[in-house]
Amino acid sequence: MIKIDFLKNHPHVIPKIANIWHEVSGKHWVPDVSLKQVITKLTDHLNDQNLPITFVSLDGQLPVGMCSLRESAGIRPDITPWLGSLAVDSKYQKQGIGKMLIDVAALKAKQLGFEKLYLFAVDPTLPEYYERLGWKKIGMDEFKSHPATVMEIDL
Repeated sequence: MIKIDFLKNHPHVIPKIANIWHEVSGKHWVPDVSLKQVITKLTDHLNDQNLPITFVSLDGQLPVGMCSLRESAGIRPDITPWLGSLAVDSKYQKQGIGKMLIDVAALKAKQLGFEKLYLFAVDPTLPEYYERLGWKKIGMDEFKSHPATVMEIDL
């Protein structure tokens, strides 16, 4: 049974979820970001009322995925908040865990008073996934020299 909770309640899993993010996404799109840097950054995400907030998916006690809600994403500083760092362990993909993480993050953004949530995808296969979940493309941008599809959803 998968459950989603605030990373704040499970700080001991930071190295494991940092590794999942690095394996699934980071090493492909931001290879200059080390695992140690990811671990350090995630320690700033141990919040449940103020951004940045990270959510973790757990299979029992085993962390199997994560996503974050943050103020900025490194592009388009005029819009906030951003969904980011969505990553699910490859052995747990295609089970709806990503959608569970997105839904929890979107609900939290709404509870914090936001009307929209944004994300960008550098992986060209991802916009179609997000569109199936109700996100809309609002433009293109660039992130670390990769083309990025910028998307939004109404909360």
